[in-house]
Amino acid sequence: MNRLSGWLFVAFFVVSGSCYAGTACPDLFTGGVEPAIDTSLTARTTEVCHTEYALLASGVTKGPLYSAEHLTASQIAGSESIGRTGTWHAETGIPVADRSQSSDYTNSGYDRGHMSPAGDASTLSNEKETFSMANVVPQFHSLNAGQWERIENYVRSVATDQGEVYVVTGPAFEPGSSTTIGADNVKVPDYTWKAIYEPGVGTGAYLCTNLQQYTCTVVSVSDVTTMSGVDPFPSLSATMKSHSISLPLP
Repeated sequence: MNRLSGWLFVAFFVVSGSCYAGTACPDLFTGGVEPAIDTSLTARTTEVCHTEYALLASGVTKGPLYSAEHLTASQIAGSESIGRTGTWHAETGIPVADRSQSSDYTNSGYDRGHMSPAGDASTLSNEKETFSMANVVPQFHSLNAGQWERIENYVRSVATDQGEVYVVTGPAFEPGSSTTIGADNVKVPDYTWKAIYEPGVGTGAYLCTNLQQYTCTVVSVSDVTTMSGVDPFPSLSATMKSHSISLPLP
């Protein structure tokens, strides 16, 4: 049994209770309701609303617990008309003590892995917002530039074909996981996940091990909640979230 299968066979993370902080950017969330967070994760969290995505930053992990988008076909059309630009910058919307710096990643062996991708932004100014250090986690380059990027491209194609899609992306940590990088002790996730909701179709998620020799698989949104402590779409029914729609592994 591989590492990822083991996670799905035995749920290490037991969701004991969840809470809602109340959101200032409801248009980015399914049903206007922000993701529900297990109570064990709520210490030192700050919501940050950007133009085309919102994140919940953790002062414990020094990264996002999730980063959420409402992708539309018009947004993707805009993204295809601009080039990649942006400079990594600390997130001024969260307390100084809870921030990571770009220097934390220098010579760490990890990429600054976008959760809401720069490639989703419809304008240059919105793209620059995705370069917030609160929107990234340490991710192996082989994954970041490999299947993870192909998954991002696929999700953009869904938004174009369907007209809209809600996307929530984030990390998951195994209990006892303690690997950190940099002076700010940025926590390295064991997994990264991307959950999607296609209105009128259903939900599903991608889950990838954060390893040099990574594995990605398709799981249900309920699986993501069990593993990460984050319910990406609390306004949707448990039945819808327990069954994944057919998603390719690009």
